[in-house]
Amino acid sequence: MSLKDLFIRPENNPKKQENNRNVNNPNTGNPRKEENNNRPQPEPEPEPSAPTEQINMDNIIHSHPEPEQEGENSSITEVNNVKKKRLWETLIKRNLPGPDMLELKSYSASLESMGLTQEKRYEAAFKMLKAQYPDFTKEKLLKSIDTYISYVNEEIESGRNQYAAKRKQTIGTQQKNLDNMVKENDRIIKQLEEMQKRNKELTNEIEKLKAEITAATKEIAHDEQVFINSANSVICDLMTDREEMSNINVDQ
Repeated sequence: MSLKDLFIRPENNPKKQENNRNVNNPNTGNPRKEENNNRPQPEPEPEPSAPTEQINMDNIIHSHPEPEQEGENSSITEVNNVKKKRLWETLIKRNLPGPDMLELKSYSASLESMGLTQEKRYEAAFKMLKAQYPDFTKEKLLKSIDTYISYVNEEIESGRNQYAAKRKQTIGTQQKNLDNMVKENDRIIKQLEEMQKRNKELTNEIEKLKAEITAATKEIAHDEQVFINSANSVICDLMTDREEMSNINVDQ
């Protein structure tokens, strides 16, 4: 189901069309009916505007408390909004058929100007989707969140593999070179005086390589942790949404 089908209502209402036909074709055998039909008809009240046909990223991403980090890089708490946005874009690209959490969040955001609480906006959005799709239930809503969480976990696994490959490509060869240089340096120290010059050159190279490895290790570890933090932040958002949506008061 496309979001366009979900949020753009049909231009014509069958009941309104039928009423218009009755007005344009009055019963000429009833003077009172004809007189009533000739009277100016009141303007219909405008219907509430529907949300945009596409899910707005700004409507989906919102602030939640950041989760506590675990693991060797737990001291890194940075969340990258670009990475976070890309993860949300991935979820939107994998939008499940039919109305679900993404459509409900987008629709509820369109009600923000009404001054309702988040929970009440979720309830109103749910009821609107329920009116359009009678088989839409809170169970399906919460199940969609679980599915999106699994999608994020898939992205985490893919990201870990990519960072592992990058770490191996960037550091693996350098570490091997470092080990060989250290062994060679140990042998040179024991050699004759004429080898001292070579020893000094290698020592300088070793220190430079160590510094490069240390910098590269920190950078990759930092980037990886930022990615994990961003993914965990999305999961935190989803879990918070799940908890909030679990409390909405709607008919199943």
